[in-house]
Amino acid sequence: MSFVILHRVLFDLGYGTCVEIESSETVRQIKAVSLASPGFVSADAVADEVISSEIPKMCWREGWNLFEPFQLREDAEYFIDITLPISLSEAISRSVLHTAWPLNQRLSSAFVREPCKRWREIEKNGKKYTIITGQIKIRSYVGVIEIGTEFGGALRAEVVSRKLKYFQEFKSLIEDLAKKSTELLMAYETPISLSFNFADKYSDNESSLHFSMRYLMSPSQLPSAISEIIHSPHSKLLEHPEPKEFYDLDDIDAELILENMDGSSLGYGGPLARFFDGYTPEYLIQNQTTVSFDTLENRYAKAFLEHCGMLSQKIELRMLGRNKKGAAREAASWWSQINEMLQSDLWKQVGSLGHIPSNSQVMHKKRGYKELFRLDIALRMSLSVAWPHGAAMFDGLSGDARPVSKIYEYWCFFILYEVIRSLCREISGGNFLSVSSDSLQVRLKKGIKSECKFLYKGSSGIGLQVSLFYNRQFTRLQVAKEDWSGSYTAAFDPDYSVMIRSPKGAVHWLHFDAKYKLEKRHVESMFSAEPEAEEHELTELGYNREISRVHKQDDLFKMHTYRDGIFSTRGAYVLFPGDGVGGRLQNPGKNLFVRHPSAVTETPKYSIPSVGVFPLTPENSGQQIDAIRNLISCTLEGVSSQTDYAEEVGWFSN
Repeated sequence: MSFVILHRVLFDLGYGTCVEIESSETVRQIKAVSLASPGFVSADAVADEVISSEIPKMCWREGWNLFEPFQLREDAEYFIDITLPISLSEAISRSVLHTAWPLNQRLSSAFVREPCKRWREIEKNGKKYTIITGQIKIRSYVGVIEIGTEFGGALRAEVVSRKLKYFQEFKSLIEDLAKKSTELLMAYETPISLSFNFADKYSDNESSLHFSMRYLMSPSQLPSAISEIIHSPHSKLLEHPEPKEFYDLDDIDAELILENMDGSSLGYGGPLARFFDGYTPEYLIQNQTTVSFDTLENRYAKAFLEHCGMLSQKIELRMLGRNKKGAAREAASWWSQINEMLQSDLWKQVGSLGHIPSNSQVMHKKRGYKELFRLDIALRMSLSVAWPHGAAMFDGLSGDARPVSKIYEYWCFFILYEVIRSLCREISGGNFLSVSSDSLQVRLKKGIKSECKFLYKGSSGIGLQVSLFYNRQFTRLQVAKEDWSGSYTAAFDPDYSVMIRSPKGAVHWLHFDAKYKLEKRHVESMFSAEPEAEEHELTELGYNREISRVHKQDDLFKMHTYRDGIFSTRGAYVLFPGDGVGGRLQNPGKNLFVRHPSAVTETPKYSIPSVGVFPLTPENSGQQIDAIRNLISCTLEGVSSQTDYAEEVGWFSN
């Protein structure tokens, strides 16, 4: 493995096209380095003694990358020079095609081209070239971008998160999101019939197929199931008649012996003459029992494994055709793993599959086989789902840069869905899941109302209606209402909203917002109690300090806005990828606040926090999820106790 922090790098893309990228940071010490990459020309690296501990703006990670070794960073700016094999006048005439020219139009939001008057024309070997200058400004996106022109090849770079745990966290995030989505589909009672024919066409969307296969090939899924099967394979006992000398017989079956008697083997006299009319047979027939692994269940396992290998090769070829080399390498590694699994001696004893034993108890109960069967169903169902935003996200994970915050937002939704399902009985899979004539539709999109319905029965025996919404909009009321619903000021749209309705009809809301960019140090600064500046201290320095403090607390202030602006809201909370465990209802720390004066003591009178922050990451989600579950459970119990909640009453009346 090699790791080099770069300040400047120059690549030759072929056909007279070059791309030079330089970090906008000023560094004092640099050194020339060489990179093992096609098209590499030259590079300057940051000297070791000035390397910082954070994710660098530009680097080369050979062996440490998720997608590509050449890496840029989100929320960073770079200077870029693009050399083209055309004259300046021709370059100016072509520049009207779109704002990102000469790069791909898809980079229009990231590439800022300098005015034509700053471009330079040079001449080499009697041919004219034009150098186009500009800046690349990468926002909060991660994934892979291609920097290329119409004249030469393309330079592929992975855009990484500035978080130090990106390489572990992002991989866990996308694998766990794949797991959540497939488990959700497995739990959904769809009337769509599943065809168990290996000749079926799985998917035309190779990015969706890639995403599903990434989950299937994670160590705890297909590799684990196949390992279990090879270690303890299903078998059956076979009986077949076999001739034996009479003194070797273990068990005598008179009927079997008579049915298979061979007259040519009889000899006159002998020890058994009194049984066979004066003759003794040379041998007798006995059933021999042998163990066979050529079962229908093993044929299915072998066929599914071979099919996954075929899918891996299909993905590799398609990704290479789209020049997605990182995704192609990943698919190639899957095929290598599957090919190694197929080398087991077990499969040499197993024949071809005729039909799938879907009713077999082995497929439903035996370890290894039941996991394999579940993976097959999940793969088929997930690839039949129509989810435009999900498909776009899948495509981004293998080709285009996508906002990691959006991936985190989807993942948090599934976590909340699972938490509520663990506390309540689901009565509707949610209208974000709907069935069309030929597929299962997922409508998880901002601005579109989605609702999952549940029923909660508390310890008091009182039943509550519970709903989970994704991005529900709370608009300002246009007409007077008696019930406390909507907003009395502006429109609000939290990422997730949980509604709890009591038998009396009273409604209570909890809201959550996912903030991937929020870091632990920002959370700590939210709750720092800085003294207010005296009037004589409100200098420019004091003003800047105050602005900085407000900016850091924006996320917390937004929760206050939800709590106050949306009627019947009991609590509003931030979800962010932190390491700790939040949400202590007893003696809450500085990350949860109850809107009552008594809550400033160590034994608050009210235990449901009004605003707060919950850390939540795929790698540490066990206790973190329990904290969120405790919050929702406590709220449900509080509502089911039939204790009335009094909304604020104004002081003034007519």
